[in-house]
Amino acid sequence: MPPARSLCLITGLDRLGIPPVWPAQDRIWPEANRHTDLWLSVLAALRLEASACLPCTLAVDWLDDQWTQFRPSQDDLYTLYGLRVHALHLWRPLVEHLQEQLSAGRLVVVDVPARGLPDGAGGLLHPRGASETIVVNELDPTQARIGFFHRTEYRVLQGAAYHRLLPAAGHPDAATLPGRAEVIDLHHLVRRPSETLRHLSHQVLEKTLQRVPTRHPLRRWKRRFARDLPGLLASGSTHYQHWAEAGPQQLGAAFDLAALYLVWIAGGCSGSAHLVQAADAFRQLSVLARSLVLKGSRAVENGQLFQEHELIDRMVRHWSRGMALLGAGEIVLDTPTLVLRPGHAADGHAPATG
Repeated sequence: MPPARSLCLITGLDRLGIPPVWPAQDRIWPEANRHTDLWLSVLAALRLEASACLPCTLAVDWLDDQWTQFRPSQDDLYTLYGLRVHALHLWRPLVEHLQEQLSAGRLVVVDVPARGLPDGAGGLLHPRGASETIVVNELDPTQARIGFFHRTEYRVLQGAAYHRLLPAAGHPDAATLPGRAEVIDLHHLVRRPSETLRHLSHQVLEKTLQRVPTRHPLRRWKRRFARDLPGLLASGSTHYQHWAEAGPQQLGAAFDLAALYLVWIAGGCSGSAHLVQAADAFRQLSVLARSLVLKGSRAVENGQLFQEHELIDRMVRHWSRGMALLGAGEIVLDTPTLVLRPGHAADGHAPATG
């Protein structure tokens, strides 16, 4: 193991913070999910164009009780930025792995107990035993200091806060290793010209559109919402909040970012009016999702009647319009009975082409 010393791969974050990817007023949802938020933060801190990795937002699907948590794939991150992500097997104290990997020029992605983070950073917002994902960027064991990305923020812990996150040898929690860890290898990082990056991102977009669900996900979600609504109204605000985070909040955040992505990629393309129009449709979908969450929260808290089926119908239409503009095709599989249209695979997703 390398000797204990101060390690920091991306400097200045403790003073300057993470550069914004977009102006705050451009975001409908300030956060997406813990995986995508982390990647946007890391890419911005590396001064890379984070918009390029967001075609993944367009393939979100409804999994009967929640929307899929979108995130850029490892292949896409390598194609766009030259970033390689590897699994890290933890077999010794975490601080030793952090020293080893940071010394070698690799950021460390690791799940840590939420209780080890400061109040407001996960410790009080999650049930007992919950974990949060962080990306460690700096470490100084001799000064008991650690700096890491967490969701949309960069945090530095020192002293007692450091030891809560990384318990010293002999502490009862020190023997418990985190369940998941990865490294982000920065050695092959590439800063591509904007035109090249847009070209590569457009290729990623074309592949992603082949994974757009062929059973209309918002229609399926609409039917489930109608079934779940009485229970939501009767179960209280905490249950409603959990439902919203897995449902309309995840949906809205995905298409908030999808709209920003399409505007970005349209900026380098001639004949890109359809991309801007699709972005407008998805942005309206995202706005309506936020309105639904807020109206539902008020209804649950005040015991009010909550009937927003017309609002959801508008969300369905915006999704259909946006996907049609992107050439994702007419969505015809909309029942549990599998009925294939010519040229589509039996898994309910469009087959790969070209």
